[in-house]
Amino acid sequence: MSTGLYDNEWKYLFEVATLIAFAETYEDTCNTLLQRIKALIPYSSGIIFQASRENGDVKLTNPISTEPVNDETDHSFFIEGNYPHWNMYLMKPSTSVFRQSEIISDAKWETTRVYRELWQPKNNFYGLFASLVHDDTPLAVIGLLRERAQGDFTTRDLDILKTIKDLLELKFYAIISGKTHKTSGGSVYSDRLLRAIAPYNLTKRETEIVVLTCQGKSSEDMCRQLFITHATLSKHLSNIYSKSGARNRTDLFGLFAKLLN
Repeated sequence: MSTGLYDNEWKYLFEVATLIAFAETYEDTCNTLLQRIKALIPYSSGIIFQASRENGDVKLTNPISTEPVNDETDHSFFIEGNYPHWNMYLMKPSTSVFRQSEIISDAKWETTRVYRELWQPKNNFYGLFASLVHDDTPLAVIGLLRERAQGDFTTRDLDILKTIKDLLELKFYAIISGKTHKTSGGSVYSDRLLRAIAPYNLTKRETEIVVLTCQGKSSEDMCRQLFITHATLSKHLSNIYSKSGARNRTDLFGLFAKLLN
């Protein structure tokens, strides 16, 4: 998976992931994600619901939105599950990331009650969603919406959200299940990261580069800190990709993102 992120964008994504990892409540986690991810995935409005399963059906509650959601109609539309084909994602045993346009055509979408009564009045047309599910247990649904004039969400937008989906899944699982924990800072994270890196049989220098990569350091930062040239850094990164199966730094981040929680 390639997101095509520049160094500064990749660093920002890591910073977003770190802020999410250290958020202490459901509300803080939702607000941090909605506020921060907009710089990488532009959207007009966003909403997150807590998900659960009752009598075989998915129930959505506790909406956190970039806009007021006091209108009872808004709640009922989401909670009743009237979104076309959503259940095939919400009922999956694992997390999914998808675009609205992938599950229903524009023409058919315009005829739905959800679009006409909820989306259209707010000028929203396109959607990018993540259905977070841990061990067959629904946790949350994230929805980012765009006006039609903004165009549909791109494959790059989809891949960015996929990059942090594991972190989001584990974070919401920890919060909703009550299994949150505080760390004492970077040393705890580094120890966990080093233990995860060990099975890949990286050299000491390669390990240093992975740690710096997971700290959001740019190529310039790494070369300066390690006193190496860009050519040497590229060679080390090539070896790391070969050993880990990652294709780029974004893949490396996705590989180890779960350790942030």
